Amino acid sequence: MNKLIVILFMTVFSYYFSEPDESLAAKMRPAPSASENIKSESFSAQISIPKQVKANQEFIISVELKNETGRDLEITTGSPVFYYVVRDNAGKGIHPTARTDIGVVRPMPEGDSISEKSQYRFKQSGTYEISAIAEFSVQSGEKSEVYQIETARKSIQVSD
Repeated sequence: MNKLIVILFMTVFSYYFSEPDESLAAKMRPAPSASENIKSESFSAQISIPKQVKANQEFIISVELKNETGRDLEITTGSPVFYYVVRDNAGKGIHPTARTDIGVVRPMPEGDSISEKSQYRFKQSGTYEISAIAEFSVQSGEKSEVYQIETARKSIQVSD
């Protein structure tokens, strides 16, 4: 269990202390269209944001991670489960988010999902892309499997 926590901690740290912008973008897989959800064989993740907001107006980002493994699991993750990647119209990463806790073990029954909501606000007008990444591990006997699932990128128009 301690090895699992150390691996999770190191993975999270690698994202926060990697070179900003290009390095983070290079680690991401190609962006799917905004209308599709990302789905692995075992999990799916989706994000929901408004299409348009005004500058300095708070809005809600809703994300969901669903267990599609066909069995009950216990996952180890950070708190919150998702962290967000926000890009400006040039594709440059802005406003990194942080996790307040790591090594959180939680049950995830078959077919169940974990939903989170976050408030966000843009100070400047423009077009932005937002995606969320769930990073967690699943313990299976002596072996631990680490998952990193990114939602589809969604665009939001911010006006004055």
